[in-house]
Order: sequence, then structure tokens, then C-alpha cells
Amino acid sequence: MQRKLFLPIFLSIILLLTGCKKTDLTPSFLYITEDDLNNCVDINTFNADHDLNFDIEQLNDLTKHSFSHVNVYVNNKNLGCWQLPCKVPVLHTSATDSATVVLLPAFRKTGMNRTISGYPFFNVLRKKKLLVPGETYNVSDDPPVYKYSPYARFPYFETFSNSSSFSPTDTGFSTHSFYPTVVDGRSVGQIVLEGSGDKFDVVSTGINLPVYNHYIYLEVTYKTDNNIDVGLKISTGSSPNAVHQIGGIYPSNGEWKTIYFDISNIIFSYNYTGASVTTANIVLSGNSKPNLPSTHFEIDNIKVIYQPAS
Repeated sequence: MQRKLFLPIFLSIILLLTGCKKTDLTPSFLYITEDDLNNCVDINTFNADHDLNFDIEQLNDLTKHSFSHVNVYVNNKNLGCWQLPCKVPVLHTSATDSATVVLLPAFRKTGMNRTISGYPFFNVLRKKKLLVPGETYNVSDDPPVYKYSPYARFPYFETFSNSSSFSPTDTGFSTHSFYPTVVDGRSVGQIVLEGSGDKFDVVSTGINLPVYNHYIYLEVTYKTDNNIDVGLKISTGSSPNAVHQIGGIYPSNGEWKTIYFDISNIIFSYNYTGASVTTANIVLSGNSKPNLPSTHFEIDNIKVIYQPAS
């Protein structure tokens, strides 16, 4: 009886072993650089898509980004968030069938929350790519080109091309404010503090913003010798001058950089009136650096963008 049972079991094992196909686990690779994602915005139809009339300087400023990470998806599989530059292994690709690749630009949030977040204002771009196992696909050979979502709104956009929407706050300790000039071929707002102990404290004009269920971001392209404190003044009847700190801009070592502040939660949390729309002002302040004869603060552009979160 035992022999009769043993023989079929033995034969079944042999059949299973001989019938197994060896799986090829050789990955293909996606090589992605910072330049691939930071020079990738199509502005050709932006005004028509958003029913706006931005001038050429504003349109060019929409292309200035400093994305540091990328979320990678292949055939609807999430391959994770990668710091740029990166070489991403992709399994189960084919030498004959194209894969669907999605690259979502991402950045490290500043302020209270330093998590990495995908940029929410671009349309999702899907590309078909032939990813051959063992080979590397350089995204720079065919870089992505993104468009801003048609739902994105731009309630505040300062380029300092001819004037400035900032003025000294009513605290009275400084009369400095950004004045328009040209630095490195860019139209910028500039403040220069001379000597030690000098400081500035400026506020923007009012910005009307939705309170509920929206992504709301403040973006600043800058070059600075010293820290800039960033806050929002949200006026209400009981607290007309309350300034809520949202983070800081740090010395850029002579480079132009872009920083992103997610202000959605602050707008929601400090909306004392319960209304669906509130008015906020951007507040920027800074001090001279003791070891410098003059401290330069330069902003290429500063903008607020929002769109529905769902």
C-alpha cells in the first residue's frame, strides 16, 4: 500500500520540477537626473488653457523649479520615491512589449512638515517605453514635458519686473522693502542690508484663498546671503495682525533655488470666521549677516497656487 502511494507522489514531484520555467529577474533601469524634471514645463498653451494673460516673464517663471525627488510608476506599479539623480531598477520588463512609465516630480516640504511630496499641479504624463532587461534607459533621451493642470489657479504672482507688491510692515522697526532690479539677467526684488543689526520686515498685498479641500502652495525662487523668515498674516476681526510662521528660506550659497511651502493646513487652521474664502498676506523678514559688509536678499519670483484636492 505504501509503495502504491509513493510512486504517484514521486512522479508528481518529478513533473513539477521539470515543468517549472525559470523566471528572468534581470532588471532594466531608468536613469533620471535633476535636469530631466526641472526643465520640463510646456507653457505654449498655458494662457489659453487657463484663460489668463500672463506676460512672457511670468510664463518663463512658471518653468523654474527645484524638484529633488521623483515618484516612479511602471505599468501601474509604484516603484517608490527616489532622490535625484537616480538609477531605478525595473523588473518583469520585455524586450518586445513597451511599458507605461509615469514620473511624478516631487520635493521635500519645508516648514513644519519636511516629508517628501509629489507636485500636485501638473497633469499626469504617461509614456510608452521599451525597457529591455539588462539595459539602461536615460530619461534625458526623451524627457517628460508637463503641463499645468487646467484646474490650477494663481491668485498671487509677483515677478518684480517693474514694481513690487511688498511694503514695510506697520511694526515700524524697518523701512526696507524689495525694489525691482536686474541680477544675473533676471528681474528680481532686492533688499540690501548694510552693516550689522540692520533688518527688514515686509508684507505683500492681500491674497484671497479657498479654505477647504484645496492644495495651496507658496513657491519662492530666490538667492540670499542670510535666512528669510516666512509667515502668513491672516486677518480676522479679533486678530487683525496675527502672523503665523510657516518656515524659512536659507542661504543659497550664490545659487538660484526654488522652495515650496504647503500652506493648506495653515489656511484651514487659522480661518477663525468659518468662511469658505479667507484673505492672507505673505510676510518676509530677515537680518544682516554679521560677517558681511552688506547682506543681499533677492527674489526672482514668488507665487501662490491652488487647485481642488479631489
